[in-house]
Amino acid sequence: MAAAIVFGILSALSNASSAVLQRLAVADRTSEHKSVWRTAIDLVRQPVWLLGVVFLAGTFVFQALALYFGPLSVVQPILVLELIFTLGLRVFLLHDGIAPRTWSAAVVICLGLAAFLVVALPREGTQVPRAGQWILAVGTRGLAVAVLLLLSRYGSPARRAALFGAATAVVWSVDAAFVKQTVDLLARSGLLGVLTHWPLYAMVATGVLGTVLLQGAYAVGPLAASQAALLIVDPLVSITLGIELFGDQLRTGSGYLFGAAVSLAVLAAGVVLLSIWAPPVMTADELARLPGRARTHSGVAVSKRSA
Repeated sequence: MAAAIVFGILSALSNASSAVLQRLAVADRTSEHKSVWRTAIDLVRQPVWLLGVVFLAGTFVFQALALYFGPLSVVQPILVLELIFTLGLRVFLLHDGIAPRTWSAAVVICLGLAAFLVVALPREGTQVPRAGQWILAVGTRGLAVAVLLLLSRYGSPARRAALFGAATAVVWSVDAAFVKQTVDLLARSGLLGVLTHWPLYAMVATGVLGTVLLQGAYAVGPLAASQAALLIVDPLVSITLGIELFGDQLRTGSGYLFGAAVSLAVLAAGVVLLSIWAPPVMTADELARLPGRARTHSGVAVSKRSA
């Protein structure tokens, strides 16, 4: 279980690093007023952007390792730490000022997550999902996604973004279940077994779908709404999938269940507050004015820590 927690934390850190590094590269390229295609071509030549891609790949590898060593009900809630790592990287790389109330929200997230892991004490099950269980689990979550997307066509931008974010979370929770099934299959049957069975291809399909839905969430409304919904719904759906498909176990006494519910509520409150209070995404012009920014001979914007 310790390995699952460590790799889950590394996955969250890697994803935050990828987001910040690619934001640096994109802002630097778009500040030169080039076309979209020219900017895309330039990005693949930039070490900062390529390093972000490496971290993005690391995110998947670390998540897969975490799910190999531990249950969905542990790994997916840990990934919410990405928000906190992003704040720290913005301070370290962008010299961004973070308000005390924002850090207090980060503390609330950590307390809620730690309390859930201690009170619920999730344990990995030994159940191998049958075809009927997969059909029921994927079918019900697919129906939920369809309803959320239908509802997201109406209402305020914040409401639409939240519903889109929730739909994305459900898809990514299913994707995480496919990842776990794939790594378990790899351990039992080797690479050939993975390539000749369906979980790998289902994992790729849901990963692509989740990415498309995430872009839709960004497009229809504010980031705070979609991000909060995504990071709250993902752990909840993942916990139910872990129990339903893999037989994951939580402490079931009434006191333990109440404590777990309160812990998750605290975590959700921290996510909402951090999404609201987080500093806005910096524009290219704001990034260019940051102290310590310098350009290398290749034109890549970098950040230098002051002495």
